[in-house]
Amino acid sequence: MKYLQYFSGISLLLLLTACSTEAPDYQGTWKNTLENPQLENSLVIAKNGDNYFITNTLKDKATGKTEKKNPVPASVGKSGFLQVNAGAGMVDFAIDEKTGNLVGSGSIYKKAKYSFKQ
Repeated sequence: MKYLQYFSGISLLLLLTACSTEAPDYQGTWKNTLENPQLENSLVIAKNGDNYFITNTLKDKATGKTEKKNPVPASVGKSGFLQVNAGAGMVDFAIDEKTGNLVGSGSIYKKAKYSFKQ
């Protein structure tokens, strides 16, 4: 009987740890993979406690001028997706495990090896 309880307990622990997957770390600069001849679009995602701030940045390729939109708060939902309230509804972002790219809002973002200066 003790063996049955022991194995039941181990099975329950394994099941609980399998269900509690840790969300990926979304912070960094993510460059939009959609090529635009005039603008370079990136998302700068910064950690803020347990949540994040997302700043959309647009860089004019001709002048080098960078425009930053106001930071928008985001949080990780139960699904592990980074969720942003876009006014009309929630927008989910996720990191594709195969490519490492950030996918969301109809776009694909690749982690940049650089970051915009603050």
